[in-house]
Amino acid sequence: MKRAAPPRTIAPPPAAGLAPDAVLAGSGSNFRTAFLCIDPERRDGMTAIYAFCRVADDAADDAPDRETGAAHVAFWREELAAATRGAATTPVGRALAATMARFGTERAALDALLDGVAMDLLPSGFADEQELRHYCDCVASAVGRACLPVLGASGPAAVRFANALGQALQFTNILRDLRVDAAIGRVYAPRSWLAECAVDAAWLDGDGPPAAYAPDGPIARLRARFVATARGDFAAAYGALAELPRPQRRALVPARIMAAVYRSLLGRLTGLGGALPPERVRVPKAIKLWWAASIQLGVSV
Repeated sequence: MKRAAPPRTIAPPPAAGLAPDAVLAGSGSNFRTAFLCIDPERRDGMTAIYAFCRVADDAADDAPDRETGAAHVAFWREELAAATRGAATTPVGRALAATMARFGTERAALDALLDGVAMDLLPSGFADEQELRHYCDCVASAVGRACLPVLGASGPAAVRFANALGQALQFTNILRDLRVDAAIGRVYAPRSWLAECAVDAAWLDGDGPPAAYAPDGPIARLRARFVATARGDFAAAYGALAELPRPQRRALVPARIMAAVYRSLLGRLTGLGGALPPERVRVPKAIKLWWAASIQLGVSV
């Protein structure tokens, strides 16, 4: 009788030994600018949440295969569960446990993040905008909801702000990375949008027929769809923000800085028409710092 192969042993994710500050420092994220304006205790809480999100995302993105990626995501789900009962084993998990205990960040939002990260391991993509919005809620809006108690904001309008801003940020990210993602076999544009804009998903890697990238061509129409959607979500976020009392708007300064930086990014992406640049479009550091200062000082919303 043929014996079954022994189960494959998968080592913990490479980031399991990193401290939250090291994760943030190595990220180059826009979040670093947003964290400059909050007190040390809240900054530590935000850093812990960011670090957990980053290592969870990397667990899927950096894995050599889907089986390893799924195991690494499962590792962080177990570490999240351990953090809620005070038994975390990693530096990120212990920092997250302290944040949850200090500020009341709920596990449900971070479980949703892990659900979204797990979707990145599936090859099927998204059928329509509704499916894509569910993904965006998991990987972006849920993170915003997790951050609300750390920042000191609460209530229905604060949740609507976090939900809408998360959608806006993620749609902007997807638009920016259309070509980068296609190069690794990921297509986040809904299949319904591709059909409506007459885009072949294979063209997103930049090697399609020249007419596909014309200023009024199929890719331009798809990009315009993303731009319009992100703008609508930004408008919804700012509408919810306006409903909040001044102390809560002040508490949300880090999130408002992120919104301003990403709106700047969206503006830069809007001008590309049908082009798919091989390199990621970025907002210069000087502009990020300008937004941070002007929002902190009350000059800008």
